[in-house]
This record gives sequence, C-alpha cells and structure tokens, in this order.
Amino acid sequence: MWNPFPPPPRASRRSPFTTLRHVLFACGLLLALAPAGARAQLQFESPLVHPLEWTPSRHRLLALHAADQRLVVFDPSTGTPVRIAEIPVGMDPVTVRARNDDEVWVVDHLSDAISIVDLPTGRVVDTVVVGDEPTDVVFAGSPERAFVCLSQEDRLLVLDPDQPHLPGTSLPLAVSDPRALAVSPDRGTVYVAVFESGNQTTIVPTDVVDALGGPPAPDPPMAAGLPPAPRTGLIVRYDGFAWRDETGGDWSSSIGFDLVDDDVLAVDANGLGIVRTWTGLGTHLFGLAVDPSDGELFVSAQEALNEIRFEPKLRGRFARSRIARLDPSGSATLSDLNPHIAPGQDPNTPADETQSVSLPADVVVRMDGSAVFVASFGSSRVVELDGAGGVRRVLDVGAGPCGLALDETLDRLYVLERFESELAWIDLPSGPVQRTSLGFDPTPADVKQGRAIFYDAANSAHGDLSCATCHLFGGMDNLAWDLGNPQGSMTPPPPLPDPPGNLPDFHPMKGPMTTQSLKALTDTEPLHWRGDRAALSDFNAAFESLLGAPQRLSTADFALFESFVRSLAYPPNPFRDLDGSLPASVAGGNPSIGEQGFLSAGLVLGAQCADCHAAPAGETGIIIAGNLLLEDEGKVVPQLRNLYEKTGFDRNATTSVRGFGFTHDGAVDDLVEFLQFPAFAFDDDQERRDVAAFLLCFETGTPAALGARWTATGVSDPAGEARLSLLQTQADAARIDLIAKGRSAGGQDRGWWYQGAGNWRSDKSAEPLLDTTQLLALAGPGTEITFTAVEAGQGQRMGIERDGDGYLDGDERDAGSDPGDPGSYPGHVTGLGPGLAAADWGLWIEGPQPASTRTTVALRLPAAGRATLDVHDLRGRRIRRLFAGAGGERRLAWDLKDTGGQTVSSGVYLLRLSDGSRALSRKLVVVR
Repeated sequence: MWNPFPPPPRASRRSPFTTLRHVLFACGLLLALAPAGARAQLQFESPLVHPLEWTPSRHRLLALHAADQRLVVFDPSTGTPVRIAEIPVGMDPVTVRARNDDEVWVVDHLSDAISIVDLPTGRVVDTVVVGDEPTDVVFAGSPERAFVCLSQEDRLLVLDPDQPHLPGTSLPLAVSDPRALAVSPDRGTVYVAVFESGNQTTIVPTDVVDALGGPPAPDPPMAAGLPPAPRTGLIVRYDGFAWRDETGGDWSSSIGFDLVDDDVLAVDANGLGIVRTWTGLGTHLFGLAVDPSDGELFVSAQEALNEIRFEPKLRGRFARSRIARLDPSGSATLSDLNPHIAPGQDPNTPADETQSVSLPADVVVRMDGSAVFVASFGSSRVVELDGAGGVRRVLDVGAGPCGLALDETLDRLYVLERFESELAWIDLPSGPVQRTSLGFDPTPADVKQGRAIFYDAANSAHGDLSCATCHLFGGMDNLAWDLGNPQGSMTPPPPLPDPPGNLPDFHPMKGPMTTQSLKALTDTEPLHWRGDRAALSDFNAAFESLLGAPQRLSTADFALFESFVRSLAYPPNPFRDLDGSLPASVAGGNPSIGEQGFLSAGLVLGAQCADCHAAPAGETGIIIAGNLLLEDEGKVVPQLRNLYEKTGFDRNATTSVRGFGFTHDGAVDDLVEFLQFPAFAFDDDQERRDVAAFLLCFETGTPAALGARWTATGVSDPAGEARLSLLQTQADAARIDLIAKGRSAGGQDRGWWYQGAGNWRSDKSAEPLLDTTQLLALAGPGTEITFTAVEAGQGQRMGIERDGDGYLDGDERDAGSDPGDPGSYPGHVTGLGPGLAAADWGLWIEGPQPASTRTTVALRLPAAGRATLDVHDLRGRRIRRLFAGAGGERRLAWDLKDTGGQTVSSGVYLLRLSDGSRALSRKLVVVR
C-alpha cells in the first residue's frame, strides 16, 4: 500500500521540522476546540459485588454505603432493621464478608486494600494492601485461607487471615477481569466468576476481509443512492466448529488461534489449583452464589449478540440476561431471565413493562435450594426463580438493587438499593416493600438522578436494555459492534473551527467499532471513533435507534444523564507508582524512555506524538482523514487514558484471552504492533516497546495516590510511616486531600483533615492543630488511626465535616446532634415539630446539600415581629430575598436562581435570617 508518511532519514528525524499543525492542515486535517466544562464530584462507578452480608449468627446485617464510603451495621432483632453503626472504610467499597461474628473484611476497590473491622467496637483495626482493584474475598480451606480476587491483575491472592501482612500465594488466572467469588458448602472449593469472559467473537481485519472476497451482502440492503460502503473488518463468532459470520459464512482460514471462554473456574482451596471450568455461560458475568443444599452454583450473566450486523437488526435486542445453573461435576443449564420477550418481537408488550430484567447482579439461594433470587440492577426489580432456574415471579423494589440477603426465619428478603442509598426489605409471602436510609449521601442530586436514567432499562423497547448494557458501569464491554445502517444516510462532519476542512461525509455503513468508555469525556469532543458526534447530546438519538425506546429522552432528562456521565472518572493507572512516577519496566519496555520519545523524539514526520495526543487526555479533537490512515474513512484522535484495559488480545498465540484489542475495530493485538504503522519512525522494536510501555502508563486523570490507605496501630511500622509521608507529600502538592479516622481512648469516633506542612485539624473546633507525630502518638490498640488519600477538595467533608451543615463532626457528637444529618446540628437536633427545639426562632437547610437544582430551607419565627431571609455570596452581595414576614414555622424552596432569574454558579452561599437585632447564617454549597 502507498505510504503517505514515509519515514524521514535517520539523521533528520530529530532536526527542526515544520510544525505538526502545518503538516496536518496541509493534509486536510481538522482541529476541533473542545468546549470548556466543569466536572462534578468524581464518580468512579466501581461495581458493587457483594454489598450485603449476614454475620454468621444472623444478629447483624452488614451493608455497604458506597456513596459515603462506609460499612453500615443494622440490628434486625426488632423486626425493623435499626442502623446502629456507620464505620468509615476505604474508597469505593464493593464487598463485605464476615469472617466470624466479630471480624469483618471490606474490599475497598479503589483503595486496592482490605479494611479489617472489629464489629463489636465498630472500628477499623487494620488495612491490608492487596493489589490492583480487588473485587471480592472469601474464606475457605483447611487451615482457613482468605482468597482475594484482584480484577485488574487477573489473579487470586491467597492470604493467612490471621497474619494477612505476610506474603501470600499468587494464583494467576488466564481470564479477563475475574469478579465474584463463592465457596462450596464443604469449604473445599472456591469458585470464580469472570466479569469480561467474552463470547467467542473476534475481528477479521479489513485487509483479510478484502482478500477473501469481502463481507456478506448487507441485510437490509443499502438504500438507493448511497455510495459504496467503506472497506471494513468483520466480526465473527466461533460456534464450536468454525468461525462464522452472521450469515453462516466460514472464516476459519483467517483465524489461527483459540479464544479463552472460561466463565466460572473452580479452585481447590487446599491445593490451590484450578480443577474445573465452565464455558459458554455469557459474555459478562455478575453475581455468583452456591446452593447450600447440594452445592450447585447460580451465576447471573449477560450475553451480547455483537456478531449480528447493523443497528436496525439489533434495535432493542442486542443482549440477553441469563441465569446459569452449574452442577459441581461440570454440567451447565442456561435459562433466559426474560422468557416473555419473544425473538423478533417488536414493539414491546405490556408484559415487558412489568416483568423485564436488566443487568442481573447479586444472587442468593434459599437454604433448601427451593428458590433463587436475582437482583435486576437496571430494572428496579428482584426476580424469584425456582430451584431449576425458571422464573417464578418478579418483585418490584427500589432503584438500583445490587445486594441481596435472605432472612429465612421471617421469610424476608433484604435488598441494597444503590441509587438512593437505602436498605429495603420485603416479607416474601405478601408484604409491601419497606426501606430505610443507609445514612447521609453526598452525591449531587443531578448526578444521582442521571445515574438512574443511565441504568434504567425502561428506556428501551422491552425494558431489558440500557446504555449500561454496553457501557458497563460507565466503562466499556471490550467488544466490537457493527452498528451501521444500510438504510441510513450520509452524515456531514461536525461543525469545526477554521481552517476549513475537506473531510467527506460519513457513510452510514461504518463497520465494526469497539465500545468506548464514557469515563473522563469532558473536553474530549468530538466524540465517537469517527468524531461524528460533536457533543454528548448527539447520542440521544440512540435511545430510539438502538435501544428501541418510543422516543428520545427529554431535554431535562438528558441534562441529568449528562451530569452523571460528566462526573465519571477513571481509577488511577495501575502501572504508576504511588507518587505518580513511572516504573522501571512495563511489558518489556522502559516507560520513562518511552515518555521522552513520545514527547520529543520526532516520531511522526519529525513532529511529536504529543502534538496530536496532547495532555491531559491524550487527544486534541483532530480528525485524521482516511487516506492518511490507509483506510476509507477518517477517525478522530482518541484519548489514551484506558489503554491498559485493552491488553490480552494475541492473534499470534495458540490461545488468546480476548478477541479484540487496540484501534477503532480492535484488530491490533498490542501497542508494539500499532507502532509498526508506516507513519512512525522508530529505530527498532525496543524503542517501540518503550513508547508502548509509556502508553500503558498514561495518566488517567486521577492521581495514583487516590484511595491509598494505612492504619497506624501503635506498633512500629517503618513501611507504613513511609507510606504516610509520601501521601503527605502528595497532599502538600495539592494532588489529593488526606484524612484520618479513628477512635478516642474514651470510645468516641474521631476524624482529622491534613492541612499541609505536617499539620492536622481535628473534628472539634476548640482543639489546636496536631502535627503528624502527635497524631500518630494517639494510635494504639483500641485507638487505631486509618489514613486515606481522598479526592482533592473532599478532605474537609470526608474527614471532619461529613454532612456539610457547617458544624464539625466532633462538635456535633459532643452536642448530641447527628454529624450525618444536615438537618441535625447543635441547637437543632432533630428537625421542625412540636417540642423538638426550644428556640423561638431558627434556620435550617433541609437539603439537598450540596444543591444542584433546588434546595429547601426551614425557619422558625416568633409570632410577633418581622424577619427577612436573604441569600448572599461570599463577597457579601445579596443574591436573592427568599422571605420577608413573620410568624410560625415555614419551609421555603429555593430554585438556585438570583433576583434576575439567572441560575447561580457553583460555590458557597450564605443564607441569613435577620430580624434587625439578631441574625442566623447557614452555609449552602451549590454544585452544578
């Protein structure tokens, strides 16, 4: 093929060269300037795995409050669960397991750690750093071992639970993203469910498709008047005998490898070897449970139909929800969780509205095996199955059910509801759903509402699909899809600034493209692989065209949807050291050398890789014309923040873990192969490996230290103290905030917030600053102190002033008010009502706080006299008068608009109630 970028002579590669901007414009490229946008509080959207757990005696029910990073303990003994403890744990807790009635292990996904909790005293007594992105832990074997699932590292870490800091045994797993664990009734086997297990689909590259005669004829046929479709690759699926396209065409001659399809693995808990695997259960596996009566396994799964081409054929039917019943001897039975949806059925039926299941999550089985319950995360339901896996009934519960626990004595099912941070319960024979709060939820209201829309399968043809079906938990499914439309029309490029471009219109037949993540999208427009979406709102059409909903989201609902998406962030890059520095070696390359090559070695026509892949996201909005890519259509320069999640595809190996890799269609095995492209000028493969190593380490936008933890126990721990010193350095540099949580000698919960320069502020306003040495001196048996790196700007709230009501947590505890309730604070403990407050006047923010669209303010005034309630900014300017009058108790809604009707910007505002002789003020935080 003609090479439009011939490598320059070696001697000139690092010599002065015409700027890349001039080269790109001369070649007909376009530069898109991304609009500025503010990002709300970061949401990492770590999927909850096992967030609800009984203690062995069933005296306590344990629930994870992911939004506030806490373990919540409920006492169910009165029949109504009572929240008796809220214990701060690490960042993004996803699993809680009770080792016994006194010791609980919490898996902190973002913190890469296990928090060990002493339940009787409600305190974290130790933190164990285990590896990247742990998802689950179980206890099994004789002697007892702790098995920790490390999803990003594709391995199990086996620890001595009595000495968890000793080096453990590593058990590598040849799979992609292991997730959920379960234990056999005899505790001799540990089962592992693989999240991204795949479905035996892969890509036939474009040049191979061309060489073998081209793809099958489009079905439906192309509309009259369309130009020839661009040359593309083709998705094929292995059917057990051959690699076939959707029409049955055999492409086996073009594929010389097998694909791993191990969905569930059985591990000998004593011998630590894999003794059995199950395949063909689903593309993505979620929950896993064991039948206590006979040892059968039940696993919830989703099966993608990505080998089928074209949006019209996939509309409203591109994935299926399943339950798999596994016999310990190795057989498997699959059942459809939506048997009421007939193949090819369109439009939906009334049954779809009330019965459909989407994103099946946690699973729990009755002790006698007579019933199985599956949480439907995307449809606000729990489905009850019979012991064979057949659907018995569907129970409507609250939004975002993700954790289940059975109380068989009361015949009651408990449900953890993610979207509203609530614990629900239903008496199974006939009772209505009841619920109680997990505690204070700091999630901005628009993000919370947008999250519910993102996952809500009601916005689909049959109530079983949502945006999250492919963009799993805000990320991607690591599959390619051909969502072209032969009956579509040509699409012009998005409007871009000068200089004028000459890109042709985009063809509706676009070929296979891998699912892109929705995380960290802000300032990365234009979107999509081709750059054919100028803004996120352009995707609203997919609710009709792909999900099959009768209409698009309203403008207001899409604004909420976008608020949620804009808040999504990647976790830290797993290859970076805790201080953000590059490691010495990754995948055979030196990333530090690779970084220099990327920034300054003139690897593209003497220009730099970084000129197109600019910091911080690794993109500039440039759309590169197709002829320069040796393709038929142009592609936008993509961001580089998640390349480390695309490894595992190897078409040259005997067996590949994944079926798709890098570039828009996933046809490139690894980054070294990508860097063989003729536009690049490398000396040798080692130079390519160095740049590839740097790309795998590319900053995700989240500091490497975020989530890092250490628990001081009063025992000398030089490594732990060095870790704390490093975290202080990162906080001094404003990359993170740093907090500490512990228990005083008198048994009171305490918190501290790092102020810089080695000083800490406590949660009691009268106490002086402590330096690090003084704070560490408070730690000991029973008074352990756990340090955690949190998002910059969140330290005050997470460390010493949880609910944002303006009163420090310790001051509130001393005064008898609730530091987890913005309506409860010194002088006003429980809210408005007869006998609940002695003062004859008062001012309270009932919430939400922080506010994003509106908030409610309560005030009490004496019967006589007049008062005013005004909103001021921090410069003292009056923004709005909310009230002027007298008498009694009132609740007032503020729509966050000023006197002129304009919506106020994000920031801190003061609400001031005054009668001329006295005044009360309350802080209100607005986050938009």
